[in-house]
Amino acid sequence: MIQEIEFPRGTSLCGKESEFYYRDSYKLNSKKLNYDAKHIYYGIFGVLPKPAQWMMAFRNAIMKWFGFSVGNFDTNLLLENIEEGKKAGFLMIESVTNREVVSGSYEKHMDIWISVLKLSDSEFAVSTLVNMKTNTSRVYLKIIKPFHKVLAKYAIRHAINNKRI
Repeated sequence: MIQEIEFPRGTSLCGKESEFYYRDSYKLNSKKLNYDAKHIYYGIFGVLPKPAQWMMAFRNAIMKWFGFSVGNFDTNLLLENIEEGKKAGFLMIESVTNREVVSGSYEKHMDIWISVLKLSDSEFAVSTLVNMKTNTSRVYLKIIKPFHKVLAKYAIRHAINNKRI
């Protein structure tokens, strides 16, 4: 089950919010009781479903004209490559513990972080924080927010249905 939840206080993303920010968080239950945050991060972001890849490619084709970063969203992420300082598509892995994995991207218009936080043996929170630096990023986020919510839930559901998490 995937449920939108209040932004978890236990994530290291708390306190990184700027004046203009967006954040959301989804709780999921994993049947893999021995998994840590790194395994869940890999299960969701290591193998993005084709529709998610197409949506990212479409977004990149349009947004490059507005000065947004359009880095590759690499779906060949290996579990052993989830460590601090390594690239994960357009994101950089910033911290890895058994309890939380945080990746981020910094660009002219906005800073983005994704966190996977272990809440209990079987519950995890997948959270996004976006700090908007420009008016262009605020307009962009108003347009993209409904798609982000659908895509986030879809990627998590895909990982669950394919027994990766």
